[in-house]
Amino acid sequence: MQIGFVEDPAAIARSFELMSKLRPRLSREDYLAAVPRLMADGGYRLVALEEDGILRALAGIRVGEWLHTGRYLEVEDLVTAEAERSRGYGAALLRWIAEHGRRQGCRQLRLVSGVQRADAHRFYEREGMKHEARYFSMDLA
Repeated sequence: MQIGFVEDPAAIARSFELMSKLRPRLSREDYLAAVPRLMADGGYRLVALEEDGILRALAGIRVGEWLHTGRYLEVEDLVTAEAERSRGYGAALLRWIAEHGRRQGCRQLRLVSGVQRADAHRFYEREGMKHEARYFSMDLA
């Protein structure tokens, strides 16, 4: 099992299929344009878990900072291939991400998840995450 950052254009393109399982409304073209831009402008990083040359799990992360709590690592996207779930890939990727956050001086790992994703919420809680806030949004378009 290998875990590391996805940085080159070919690897980013290869990651689209798995990310599209989590983000089905995102076209391939938009994904391939957005990821490099987010990496350059916003500190976004893709992290992949591969085994036997197959992409098994993928995450999008970024370090942020809030006045009242300091530096944190945000998991913006986290997806494991459906056929690969319950095999420890998501847990291994989340542990790697947490350790990366510690190395970056982050005090907390955060993740926002849609209210409809009950199975994912059970996974996050099993991995030691707690439900501590409500997330509100307003469409501006």
